[in-house]
Amino acid sequence: MRRTVGAATVALGLWLAATGAVVAADAVVQSASGGLLNQARTATERRDHDAALRAYAQLLSQRPADVDLLIEAARVNGFADRNAESARLYRQALALAPQRRADIVPSLAWQSLWSGAAADAEALFTELSAAPGAARVDALDGLGQARQARGDQAGALLAFRQAHALAPDSLRLQRRLAMSLLWNGFEDQAITELQALLRREPGDRDLAWALANARNFAGNHRAALRDFLRQSAPVHPGERADLARAWRWAGYEDRAWPLLAGATDAEAVWLRDWRVWRELAPFGYATVERAEDRDALVARAAVLGGGWHPAPGSTFDVQLRRLSLVDPLGDPRATQLQASYRWRLGQATDAAGTFWPSVALRAHHFDDWSPVTASARVTWVPHDRWRVDAEATRELVETPRAVANRVTVDVVSAGVEHRPDAQWLLAGAVALLRFDDGNARLRMNGRVERRLWSRPHVALGLEASGFDRVETATVHERGYWNPRRYAEARVYTTVSHEMRRFDLQAKLALGASSETDNAGNVSHGHPHLWELGLGWDVSPGLRLRLALGGAGQGAGLGGGGSGYWRRYVNLSLNVWH
Repeated sequence: MRRTVGAATVALGLWLAATGAVVAADAVVQSASGGLLNQARTATERRDHDAALRAYAQLLSQRPADVDLLIEAARVNGFADRNAESARLYRQALALAPQRRADIVPSLAWQSLWSGAAADAEALFTELSAAPGAARVDALDGLGQARQARGDQAGALLAFRQAHALAPDSLRLQRRLAMSLLWNGFEDQAITELQALLRREPGDRDLAWALANARNFAGNHRAALRDFLRQSAPVHPGERADLARAWRWAGYEDRAWPLLAGATDAEAVWLRDWRVWRELAPFGYATVERAEDRDALVARAAVLGGGWHPAPGSTFDVQLRRLSLVDPLGDPRATQLQASYRWRLGQATDAAGTFWPSVALRAHHFDDWSPVTASARVTWVPHDRWRVDAEATRELVETPRAVANRVTVDVVSAGVEHRPDAQWLLAGAVALLRFDDGNARLRMNGRVERRLWSRPHVALGLEASGFDRVETATVHERGYWNPRRYAEARVYTTVSHEMRRFDLQAKLALGASSETDNAGNVSHGHPHLWELGLGWDVSPGLRLRLALGGAGQGAGLGGGGSGYWRRYVNLSLNVWH
């Protein structure tokens, strides 16, 4: 009995000693852990993030289920711009403590966004946007940024509009709204917002630069250049690309080129190598075309040409064209040689604007006829959103009978194009055509177009054209269409979209027409139209393009009027070296 009691006493003593050792050891561990945590926090305070993160990693290896520690470590990873690791730790904490979702999700959403996980961030910010007050504003701000990162510019604009409506005094949100308006194609609204911001922060260079950029995208290239040039020189590649784009769109590729030297950003490289360089390099081109119409006329043409730029803003071009015309009245063939020169006068900031004159001389050779024709043109851009074109030229009417009768026509024309804002386009032109037999007609056309979307560019418009014969010398058939009066109008829609190396242009139009012949009889028709163009930039030095289309009726020289139709297909190749 005594031995049993003694053994029990010894066992109890050993257990108490062991327990005391465990407690003491745990206390040592807790003390060490607390010291390490203090070290991590001290390192964070002095912004020694590497040391802090090493300490947090060691702590988490000891306490992987400590939610507070996970959140603290996630926060410091965020401070160190290790956003993906921060998001991972927040998700781990959320899995361990789902009841703390309201505390964890806001930080997780931002870290997901900053780590590039835009889809995850969008889902989280959508959840958070149901909150009231300031939390909703922050969530909508994040939602807009997440949608931008995913390429949903329209959705981003909606989120920024909602956020700005809730916090109209926030300069940060107003700036985000302004830039989103610009990226969605609402350039004029973006300009209004940026001007309001600059009135509140007149010395903000970034805002002034953004305003100049908005003006450039709105079509005010000259005003944009003046704004850009009032600022200090571009400070980073993105700003140099902005300025280069403004020079290019104003017609000064030679001024854009130096700004893009050494660019590595994908957008700037595309602008430099695939767009600006092509306007400065020697070039060549080839085109083959086939067209047919209701009058059984089949026209085939092949063009080979090339040129170079003798001086900044100038182009010299030489081309050889082979033409074949076949209809029941004949099958003439021709070789045509043309030389043209175009140059630039004026600076983008000149009060008088910029002029682009050009002259061309063409030598034609048919079997028994070798006429020489010439043309002179000028394009004038007096102000932003205004363009004036004028031309004086002699043309040949390309039908077999007209060639046999050696028909020529002298044309004097002028046209104006105006864009009241970034959405609207107004255009009109007038021309006097005098044929070699003494007949003359006055031709007028006009167009009103409204842009509906920016990306892709979708527009809806109304175009009208017509002519009256103002002088009659003969009504004999000489191979060109010669009614007393003709008028047509079309409602149309256009779509154009550039997808880096590929681009598409399409037009569909529904029309109505009225024709008065030499006897005074009036007929009506439907000059519907369709056109499709597909471009492929194979490399910076090579581009292919296919164009095809068809029209019912029309107001051409060789043919037109009620019941007329024409179809064509064109394949072109451009090279630069």
